[in-house]
Amino acid sequence: MQLIDAFERFYTNVSLDSLEQLGTIYAEDATLIDPIMQHQGLDKIKRYFRNMLENTRKCHCAIQHVTQQNDTVFVTWKMTIAHPQLNKGQDIAVNGISQLELAANKIVFHRDYYDLGEMIYEQVPVLKHVVKMIKKRIGE
Repeated sequence: MQLIDAFERFYTNVSLDSLEQLGTIYAEDATLIDPIMQHQGLDKIKRYFRNMLENTRKCHCAIQHVTQQNDTVFVTWKMTIAHPQLNKGQDIAVNGISQLELAANKIVFHRDYYDLGEMIYEQVPVLKHVVKMIKKRIGE
C-alpha cells in the first residue's frame, strides 16, 4: 500500500516541484490514458504533467476512495482545476475515477475516466450552448 500512499500524496499535492516523484510511482514503460490522449513511457508522462501544470493556474486532486484487489486499484477523486481559457479562469470541479495496474511496486497502467464535456466543452462559451442543447434533446 506504500505505492498507493505515494500516488495519493503526489496527486493531492501535484505541482511542478513534485514531478520528480513520478519516477518512484510509475514504471519506465508505464501507460497513462485519459479522455484526451495516451502517454506511453515515464518521460512522456512527465512531459504531460509539466505542460498541464505550466498552463493552469491551479490543479488539485482530492482522493475520495481507494479500492485494491491484488494488482488492480480503483481510485475515485475530485479534481479542481483553473485554466485561463476555460470558465473565465475560475475553478472547475470534475469527479473522476482512475484504474491502476501494478507490477513490481510501480504503476504500469493508469487510465482516468471523467466527463471531458464537464471539464472542457461546457467551459467554452460557444460550445457550452451547443452541449446544453444536445443534452436537452437527449433528455427529452
